[in-house]
Amino acid sequence: MQLERLLLHIVYKNVQGTQEREIADICYHSGRAGSGSLFVCLRGQEADGHEYLPEALERGAEAVVVEEGALVCAGRESFLYAKQKRIRLADIVRAGVTVIVVEDGRETLARLSAAFFDYPAKKLRMIGITGTKGKTTTAYLTAAILRAAGYRVGMVGTISVFDGKEEVPAERTTPESYELQRYLARMAENGCDCCVMEVSSQGLKLQRVAGIWYDIGIFLNLEPDHIGKGEHASFAEYLACKSLLFRQCSLGIVNRDDRNTDRILWGHTCAVETFSMRHPAAVTAEEPVFAMREGRLEGRFLLRRGVEVVPLMMQLPGSFNIYNALAAAAAAFHFGVDAAAVRKGLATASVPGRCENVSPSGEYVLLIDYAHNEMSLRQLLEMLRGFSPHRLIVLFGCGGNRSGLRRARMGETAGHLADLTILTSDNPRWEDPEAILDDIEAGIRGTRGAYVRITDRGEAVRYAIGHAEAGDIIVLAGKGHEPYQEIRGVRYPMSEYELIERAGEEHGEVRKDHRGYLTGETG
Repeated sequence: MQLERLLLHIVYKNVQGTQEREIADICYHSGRAGSGSLFVCLRGQEADGHEYLPEALERGAEAVVVEEGALVCAGRESFLYAKQKRIRLADIVRAGVTVIVVEDGRETLARLSAAFFDYPAKKLRMIGITGTKGKTTTAYLTAAILRAAGYRVGMVGTISVFDGKEEVPAERTTPESYELQRYLARMAENGCDCCVMEVSSQGLKLQRVAGIWYDIGIFLNLEPDHIGKGEHASFAEYLACKSLLFRQCSLGIVNRDDRNTDRILWGHTCAVETFSMRHPAAVTAEEPVFAMREGRLEGRFLLRRGVEVVPLMMQLPGSFNIYNALAAAAAAFHFGVDAAAVRKGLATASVPGRCENVSPSGEYVLLIDYAHNEMSLRQLLEMLRGFSPHRLIVLFGCGGNRSGLRRARMGETAGHLADLTILTSDNPRWEDPEAILDDIEAGIRGTRGAYVRITDRGEAVRYAIGHAEAGDIIVLAGKGHEPYQEIRGVRYPMSEYELIERAGEEHGEVRKDHRGYLTGETG
């Protein structure tokens, strides 16, 4: 695409050099620069793309985007410092490279990428989902309902990206804008009708979804989380970033029962529709019933929409999953979906690592769940308590390079709600795993709750399964779908599905199905 055409889609301070050149690709990693590429300098928490400008130029970048704030002016000259060297913009231009100066590199990357891929979001019906907890589950439920109604659905989220033909593991909940636009373009090319995607607060804050207009934006819930270095400075900032979604969608579907809904909608520009379990709303749930049968948990409820009442069943237990189901159904109804498709979609949907039943025995329940903060762990354990298990056993750890207070609160929560807590390792990153467990243990000791400490996660899973009793509910929390353990910057392969399989084989209890997930069958 001609650079001159691309520049029509962004706001810039000035352009130095020719605009009459063909741009073959856009990149923001200097290692991906090449002949005909446009390199965009992004400033992040730990790295500044302006530092890597010399490498991008050496690799053949023919146009570069720099932020005005990174420049130093001396007289009529502008320059920046990169790799401890002073680089004159005039020298870059003289070398035949076009320099575009902008205010915000991230927004510029998003808008350039959208234009470069010919605005693929406009070719799809877009559903964006935000909230502290439940984004992934709601995305899977929404996609399952739409597929049951015959739609071809692309997905972008924490677990993976599906472009209509191929599924690839996700690196983050909301991809960087260039990758996101490329995925959307593939969905459009592959015949998708719509895209269901998780929209994180970081994705909104860092302009990854700038330039995308959503047909529907969904708000699930909000609690203090993702607050600290490298994330959000405060809960107020976290909330403000979430609220941005409702200024770039046509319809907002929001949880009337969440205490922060009114604040999320401050400044909204969309029409609003509500769902609820406690108040009158466009879509509501009545008569929820949860049961444990032969090593399985299930939930049933009545969905009411106006005068229509639809009985529904889900494999996912808990009131919070009913909220997720209400949000999914409310969105699907705007696609003309009927009650039969909602019923089929919810009955068959499962979500990897989200209250996922992987029980190797019909005598007890074994779940994998992604709960990795105090809020999600508390909700999970309170929900499981409602099934009146023989014992409630939780196995979890905490990630490294995170708040010690957060870990202590998770320990305290587990100590109060579980009959037995198994403390183990979970992505220690650059920290000592034992020090992380010390923080959790400090929280659990004051509760007098029973616990054991087994640092090796494989050993901890073996212990949980080896000590299981009839009627128990055991939940492995924190890792969910993640197939790795992150230690000192390296992601080592480690899947809880495989850990459970090996532990179950020791007790003659387990087999695999063709997808690699575990299915209940006593040996």
